[in-house]
Amino acid sequence: MFNRLVAFIYRTVFRALARIWKPTPRKLRSSEIRAILVFSAAGIGDTLTDSVAIRALKETFRKATVSVVTHRRRAALARHNPYADEIISYHKSFWRFFQLARLLRRKKPDVVVMLRGNDPDLWPLAWIANRRAVVSWPGMTRFAFLIAYPVDIPDWDHLHGVEQTLRIVGVLGAETKDKRLVYETREVERFQMRERLERHGLRPEDPIVIFQVGGGRRSSWRDWPTEHYVELGCELLRRYRARLVLTGGIEHYEKAVRIQTKLPEGVINFTGQVRLEEMAALLASAKILVSTDTGIMHLGFAVGVDTLALIHCNNPAHRVGPYGYADRHLVAQLEPPTGVPVSTDVPMSLLTPAAVWAKLETLCRRHRLEPASAARP
Repeated sequence: MFNRLVAFIYRTVFRALARIWKPTPRKLRSSEIRAILVFSAAGIGDTLTDSVAIRALKETFRKATVSVVTHRRRAALARHNPYADEIISYHKSFWRFFQLARLLRRKKPDVVVMLRGNDPDLWPLAWIANRRAVVSWPGMTRFAFLIAYPVDIPDWDHLHGVEQTLRIVGVLGAETKDKRLVYETREVERFQMRERLERHGLRPEDPIVIFQVGGGRRSSWRDWPTEHYVELGCELLRRYRARLVLTGGIEHYEKAVRIQTKLPEGVINFTGQVRLEEMAALLASAKILVSTDTGIMHLGFAVGVDTLALIHCNNPAHRVGPYGYADRHLVAQLEPPTGVPVSTDVPMSLLTPAAVWAKLETLCRRHRLEPASAARP
């Protein structure tokens, strides 16, 4: 209720202001673009998806400074994107709104690109930064009256997330041939993670397989059942010499414990114990990631660990799955039973461990994991 009230206040106030100071578009000349302000302030997955558009902007406007406004909880993603020259941390509060409004206004950006923003105050901030140069797709917001350059993308809902934001920056002439997600881990982070893994008894040569056991609370329909993870983990450890690590948020800790107690000894439970940068370093140390449609799935794509994505039919792989990687990553997608419409009501339990194992074994063979029966040194 409070959030709706705040959004209503912002819409009312800035609709009135936009009638006085109209967002009349100024002519954008590519040769004159020297300062680009980008808003990318959604969840982990969407923020990583936006990273490709940021790459396109920097590759196209090499002399321009690309500043990225992002949520403070996801700022690590932008800090690990080499195509972002400056990171501006955002969080929702009236005090921070006025601070940012002043800061962004002083930057005098030549163009303001709204890729994604979940909070209502982001659109007024973009308008304040340069009301005559806001570029975005109006279909994602109720603040379309603040957009100077509305981008027409009629097939938005049928596009992959990468292509969605590439279409937005495409009106500026920005493009890239590399459509892989962007996240570069740092050597010090990888070193610290290797030390941490060694404290848990993992050697550098041990093949690590990660199960991400859950995603966001609001989309629990995408989660895979506890018993399915148990069955898959038992099959993996029965057949191959692998070290299994469970990850997730603190809200997934009890689920991970239930999984861990039903698996052979030696499974490591890291749920709720790693920050975003540490998770990226852990993924960089692993051979395989198994994850449902979560931000960590996208982080796996970006870091480069071979990922098996467990996808719900309501948000299918052609929209959220791996993009630009050829057959590097694999997908096991839930399909509704015959005659049942696609919806969040179709349970992920229908995606069986047997179907997922067929894909996981492909990755195990790709990495030439030793059979579990092989003699240990």
